[in-house]
Amino acid sequence: MSQGLILSEKRGLDRRELIYYLRVRDSSNDQELGRMVDIHQKGLLVMGTKALPAERLYTISIEMPKAMMEQGINNVASKAKVMWSRASKTTSFMENGLMFVEPGLEAGRTIDKLIEFFALPNGTFSII
Repeated sequence: MSQGLILSEKRGLDRRELIYYLRVRDSSNDQELGRMVDIHQKGLLVMGTKALPAERLYTISIEMPKAMMEQGINNVASKAKVMWSRASKTTSFMENGLMFVEPGLEAGRTIDKLIEFFALPNGTFSII
């Protein structure tokens, strides 16, 4: 069985690839962890220049673009745990899988809005 299938079964939710890669920061030191490339209500994939330590708990901030902020949709602030990290098969970057830890009601609502606003309907990326 492929690792992707196993992760999909464990996760129980399909990740949604985004049409805009949002910046993800470590709130404790304002360091950029990378760019969020896909998301679902329980976690996200962050592509960055380094592997994040497995099992590490971060307080993250997902930075919303100005257009969303003007609509009253603020940055997502949540705790997130690094579940895995691996080299990307298609780029020179590292892929880091994070799981939200008790994101709270407001963060959950913002994540839903973010998915609705940016995610493609079938979860695939298109540059058309």
